[in-house]
Amino acid sequence: MVAIRKKPLKLLWLEALMRRLLKDDVEYHYYQEQYRRLDAGFAGEQKVDRVWHELIYPNTFFVLHNLCLMNTAQHLHQIDTLFICPHFMLVVEIKNIHGRLEFDQHTHQCTRTRVDGTVEGFPNALTQTERHMEFLKNLITSYSFPVEGAVVIANPSTIIVNSTSTLPIFHASGLHKYLQSLFKKLIDNQLTQLVHLLLSKQIIPQIHTSIAPSRFRHGVLCPKCTYQNNMYFHRGIWKCSFCHYRSIEIFAEALLDYRLLISHSITNKQLRAFFRINSNDAATRLLRKFKFPYTGTYKNRVYHLPENLLEHMKNFF
Repeated sequence: MVAIRKKPLKLLWLEALMRRLLKDDVEYHYYQEQYRRLDAGFAGEQKVDRVWHELIYPNTFFVLHNLCLMNTAQHLHQIDTLFICPHFMLVVEIKNIHGRLEFDQHTHQCTRTRVDGTVEGFPNALTQTERHMEFLKNLITSYSFPVEGAVVIANPSTIIVNSTSTLPIFHASGLHKYLQSLFKKLIDNQLTQLVHLLLSKQIIPQIHTSIAPSRFRHGVLCPKCTYQNNMYFHRGIWKCSFCHYRSIEIFAEALLDYRLLISHSITNKQLRAFFRINSNDAATRLLRKFKFPYTGTYKNRVYHLPENLLEHMKNFF
């Protein structure tokens, strides 16, 4: 079973932030750089994911993506990909960094040299992988599973130098060959139970950054205008007065922005204020249409936006 890699919550949050944060905001470029790095990392993970779908292996195996677990010290282990088969468990740390990568085994530092000669420091992926491996070994002591690890570079133009670690580091094109070498390590185990153990300990990391709503662009933003212009609500349809694009479903994306950036709940008054709806009755009909769970009486009603908001709303369009 190869799980589908979903966008991390932090990336969804940053995407919404880039749509909404005013471009003259003092922190706009800071968050823009965070978004650029996380989006590039996710793109690299997707490149490597194609290898798993091409894998031919006669026995049952599982590929878990973005596995987030917590250790006894309440620190997170965010594992890019975990491959599990009856023979072994493989922790894969994926990096989508271009340039010349150099790993110093004495300082445990990773540096990247760009084409223009600029040198930058990065967290050492080898050290990260070893940390995850040690955690998993302690977590699954009741299973006789070898825990292996590797760092995979998604960018084919990256040059890897000084890789003298006991852990392998290679380009995505070498993943198949490395897996074949690991398949020779034979051991049998209760594979499904192990996967259930890991997934039962999975947690969703929360975003604690708080940005005042006044720093965001309000309204439903037109995707055809690359989110530069607002749409207005008329008779159940959102319309762009600039390019004349019309949509009913675009409200789901806008409401997801609200959930990611502002609150997991919303009132009629808050809906009208943020999405620029003048009519109290129109706002009420819009909220009732999607049958969100709610608390409170009619005048004090608070609607709770579910975690799977887009999937939930899709059923009502």
